[in-house]
This record gives sequence, C-alpha cells and structure tokens, in this order.
Amino acid sequence: MKGLILTAVAILGVLVAFKFKGLFHKIISIGLAISFLFSWSRNKYMITGSFIVFTLLSIITFIYGQTVKEIDILKKISIITMGFFLTISSISKLFHFPATEVIKFSMIIPIIITLVAFFRERQLTKEMSFMILLSIYAVSEFLSLWI
Repeated sequence: MKGLILTAVAILGVLVAFKFKGLFHKIISIGLAISFLFSWSRNKYMITGSFIVFTLLSIITFIYGQTVKEIDILKKISIITMGFFLTISSISKLFHFPATEVIKFSMIIPIIITLVAFFRERQLTKEMSFMILLSIYAVSEFLSLWI
C-alpha cells in the first residue's frame, strides 16, 4: 500500500512540475517518479538502482535548497532539511549503519518544518511537486517505527 501511494503521489508531482517554469524541480520530480516506478520491479538490481537514484535525488534536493533564490527562507530551510535528513536516512539504510531507528525518529524535524512552510502560504508552488512526495516518504519512514 505504501508503494502504491508513493507512486501515485510521484506521478502527480510530475504533473504539477510541468505547470511551472524551471528545470531543477522537474528533474527531481521526474527522477523520483522513475525511482518509485522502478521499485515495483521484482528484480533486485532494479530495486537497488531505484534506491540509489532516490539517494542521489535527496542530495540534489539538498543542493536545490541551497541554490534556489526566489523562495522565502522558511521554504528554503524546509527543502534543505528534508534533503539532508533523507540523504542521511538513505545512506544509513544502504550501508546498514546502526541507529537507523534514531534517524527515522529524527524525520519528524523536516516533516514539521515542511508542514509549517507550506501551510503558511497555502498556494501551489513548483517546490511542492517534489516536496509533497518527500514529506509523505518521510512520514512513512517515521511511522515505520511503530507500524
């Protein structure tokens, strides 16, 4: 069920991305959609590849948050923290680091910052094309501690 929801949100994110001008947010949205579509494959190499692509896109999200100029500081902080925490979470899962549960628990920080940032403005922006998906993924990682 989690995969189905994330894939549907990823595809909707691509549709939202094409409503706005710019390239960086479109690359992130399309890459995330491809990554989640590849995760449906039963091939272990495709699944590993999709996870690596997701990790790289988390790094790109972190970089995007640092380089984008036309958004307010709270949205910028939400993009940077989401990219940072998802990168750390993905790398710790990829290399099977200890204390993965602590990293999953810390996902509450970018979730709260993102919710505050996007509910404050209440309008569709180009960053929402990928941030909604990343937020839902972060929530699913956070909830996986208890469910």
